[in-house]
Amino acid sequence: MTTPGRAYFTLYETAVLSLCGALVFLAKAFINLSLHLPGHSYLFVAIPFVVGCGVVRKAGAGTYIGLIGGLLASFFGFEALHLLDVFKYLAMGITIDIVGVTFSHRFDHPAVGFIAGAAGSLVKMVVNYAVHYLLGVPATFILIGIGLTSVTHLIFGGTGGLIAALIIARLIRAGVIGDDNTT
Repeated sequence: MTTPGRAYFTLYETAVLSLCGALVFLAKAFINLSLHLPGHSYLFVAIPFVVGCGVVRKAGAGTYIGLIGGLLASFFGFEALHLLDVFKYLAMGITIDIVGVTFSHRFDHPAVGFIAGAAGSLVKMVVNYAVHYLLGVPATFILIGIGLTSVTHLIFGGTGGLIAALIIARLIRAGVIGDDNTT
């Protein structure tokens, strides 16, 4: 609980979340593997989302990361519809927040990390298709591509979340972040 006049996130937490939001944008924009599979970049995008939420361990951390990453992608994006990226990353952050609240912010557990990364990546994909549908892309094209795309988003997003969970667990064992609710 916050007291009146006191911020929800401390300065340290705001700095960590802002850096993770910037890493989300940098991972999406500049880390490019030539796998030619949809969703493969979310192997790297899910990591800063889950690490940031695992370090801060407060509801709203994923939303903040998604807002920062989405605003950066909207302003400096490289895709055709980059102005609407803020909705995609915000949805991904809200989903990871919901997973965090559901599992008591135990992002150091590999299963929770996998679920958070996979769910965030899948929701981002659904919002991406919804934006395309609202802009007039025929539903037939969307339905044709959603099968393989959903499986690859699940695999790559989940793997990124798993890697992030292992990073968080190692940071806790090393004493860099506390294993209780203090950082």
